[in-house]
Amino acid sequence: MIQNIAIEKLFPHPDNPRQDLGDLEELAESIKAKGILQNLTVVPWNFVEEDKSKWDDDYDRFVVVIGHRRLAAAKQAGLTELPCAVSEMERKEQVSTMLLENMQRADLTLYEQAQGFQMMLDLGDTVKDIAEQTGFSDTTVRRRVKLLELDQEKLKASTERGATIMDYIELEKIKDIDLRNKVLESIGTRNFDYELRRALDKEKDAEIIKSLKEKLDTFATEFQGEETPASREHVATYYASWGKKEIDIPEDAEEAEYFYVVFEYGITLYKKVSESEEAARRAAEQEEKDLQKAKYEALSEISERAFELRRDFIRSFSNTKAKKKMEIIVEYTYRAIEKNSFWRMEIDKIIDFLDIQIPESDDEEEFATEHLLEDLHKQPEKYLLLVTYCSLDGPSESYHNWRGGYRENRDLDLVYDFLDALGYDISDEELSMCDGTHELFEREE
Repeated sequence: MIQNIAIEKLFPHPDNPRQDLGDLEELAESIKAKGILQNLTVVPWNFVEEDKSKWDDDYDRFVVVIGHRRLAAAKQAGLTELPCAVSEMERKEQVSTMLLENMQRADLTLYEQAQGFQMMLDLGDTVKDIAEQTGFSDTTVRRRVKLLELDQEKLKASTERGATIMDYIELEKIKDIDLRNKVLESIGTRNFDYELRRALDKEKDAEIIKSLKEKLDTFATEFQGEETPASREHVATYYASWGKKEIDIPEDAEEAEYFYVVFEYGITLYKKVSESEEAARRAAEQEEKDLQKAKYEALSEISERAFELRRDFIRSFSNTKAKKKMEIIVEYTYRAIEKNSFWRMEIDKIIDFLDIQIPESDDEEEFATEHLLEDLHKQPEKYLLLVTYCSLDGPSESYHNWRGGYRENRDLDLVYDFLDALGYDISDEELSMCDGTHELFEREE
């Protein structure tokens, strides 16, 4: 039964999943001109579990379940009463009703969906119950709820930047929640792919360093950098992502005293020696070499990561997109031929891009040529793109020299110009590598 209720007796539901009601101006104008065309659904105030003391024992009050935007717009339009259907549904049903109504209208953000699902779980629903009621799969419900593990303010900000559920699925690849929250700040920006890859590399490095420490702990002691003994002899440096990782236990491990220091990219092992100026000098020289090598390797890692991002961008570029960018691709094909003696380019690069598996029994060059020529006629624009990119870029391209200093690289500048014209989002760290402002660079006179 529909009854008119004074607007001052109607209140928004405290558990409404939709927190942002959006722009009410147009709806308020419509209500002012035509009135309320669809009734609200409300429950008596005592059917909502919250602090009842604020109602001053006035039982003639109602809480809205369906119609929050209409209530807010009606207040804005100056109406004094609204048509309402009074229901006596329990709180669990109230929450699921509000959630389903907003979902059917696609009004909820991912964050609001996650909160709504969690509320239903708290009220006793199972994941399967929610999936059946909402039409989402069990996996989708679990993934939405898992979002609530993240920093809530950062999560809300990321949804406002237009983040998609696929972004959050990619984010789940990061195991450490603090690191995940840090990368969450870049979702919806041009830096997300780069920061995600860097975080995954960091976790991988951390696992390797943990394994190295377990082996070293069998005969050596860990020291913090500032606590290391002055008289020491460098034994070995183990890097997480490159170089030496196998630890050989020294023959004198039981008699001599060994210690190690963990740094961002690996571990350095030392042996304590008697104090002498010569030993200290040698240790200082070795430390300088280690520092220079670590800086070089760090810059190499950044360059490699940037190359992988550029490469992945080209890999995912469809033939349809290539058609739309044909003028740009043709221009850079000419420039690539001019720069790189195009006819000498190894066919292996394109084979790698297309993940072509060559049978061991076949002649590699003959098989590849035949396969590529057949496929080329199906998507010529894509092949033109691959040929152009492969002749311009490579993993050896970087903006640093062997000493860790900045050096200009016009060839790599050309790569970024090309990718920028195609729509590639260059990350802030890549930009700082391009112009030499990265903190790891030391300008050389």
